[in-house]
Amino acid sequence: GNRSEVERVCGDHVTYKDRDNELTMASLATEFRVAKVANLSEKDIIEMIFFPVVNEACRVLAEGIAVKASDLDIAGVMGMGFPPYRGGVLFWADLLGSKYIYSKLEEWSNQYGGFFKPCAYMSEMAAKGAPLSSGPMGQTKSRL
Repeated sequence: GNRSEVERVCGDHVTYKDRDNELTMASLATEFRVAKVANLSEKDIIEMIFFPVVNEACRVLAEGIAVKASDLDIAGVMGMGFPPYRGGVLFWADLLGSKYIYSKLEEWSNQYGGFFKPCAYMSEMAAKGAPLSSGPMGQTKSRL
């Protein structure tokens, strides 16, 4: 038929409904302008899934919700099934480097929108070339 590339790739297999809205994978992909899903490499897909998770972990550290990156690494492994052999979300991110992750998030933010926008902490660590796991200075207690 006359289906778009997004509809062929995503279809309507996953649907979220509430009283006012019905969202499908195809409509979400269209909204986020991810029209060339099929052309992404495996590496791109992994990074597009996990770099926003890394970005959120950075926000959690910066806001003092967690004090140590290792706490977030353990939470990622035990709570969301992040592969233990990767050492945790921030441990893995430090292997890739804050500058690289920041540059990819910035690129995707310009290309696809604010969902990928790097947080201030990520920007600061990338500018210094510092590991994301180093945490904000002077923070010793969780805000929780």
